[in-house]
Amino acid sequence: MSRCVIITAYNDYLIKESIEIEKGDFIICADAGYELARRENIVPRVIVGDFDSLESEVNVSGHSLLDVVCLPMEKDDTDTLFCLKYGLEKGFKEFVIVGGFGGRSDHTYANIQTLAYGCAKGVSVRMQDKKNMFTIISNTEIKVPKREKATLSVFAYSDVCTGVSLKGVKYELDDHTLTNRFPLGVSNEFVEDEATISCKSGMLLVTVVADKNT
Repeated sequence: MSRCVIITAYNDYLIKESIEIEKGDFIICADAGYELARRENIVPRVIVGDFDSLESEVNVSGHSLLDVVCLPMEKDDTDTLFCLKYGLEKGFKEFVIVGGFGGRSDHTYANIQTLAYGCAKGVSVRMQDKKNMFTIISNTEIKVPKREKATLSVFAYSDVCTGVSLKGVKYELDDHTLTNRFPLGVSNEFVEDEATISCKSGMLLVTVVADKNT
């Protein structure tokens, strides 16, 4: 099955700098993410939001497949979380959230919690832009491609993560236990073309952050 791409309203970089859109991607725009997509001639399948941050009216003329889901201003779900739930209902197992790092820091943390929601549902969700990639894993192994002048970090998102192993990095771990009270996994370095990261239990936050000046 194809992947679900969620374009958020908060992106410091061009969408096409942050992700290579693939044929067959099911694209959902969260609120003003539609403005960003339109500027790059990216046509979503769905637009979701309360449209509190949208600068202009949504124009869907000529896009017969486009669906607009209007949410109330006062709600429990963030626009991004609702997009994820929408994609889950469609049966998607792989999600990419584009952006999500810009704007307010509380929104960024809310998006990290959205990663945790996806992890708990057993699907792959990562949040990325040109310089950053965040994901949360549990009871699995992933491979993360090297980025130039980037640091790789792992943090226990849950209270405890057991069986944490890191390979292909300067500071390796083998079946280690991490807690959310000590940042042992911060600022590691790639020494191979990709890093292999695994976690047997708990939710492990994996981040790749590149130098903004590169």
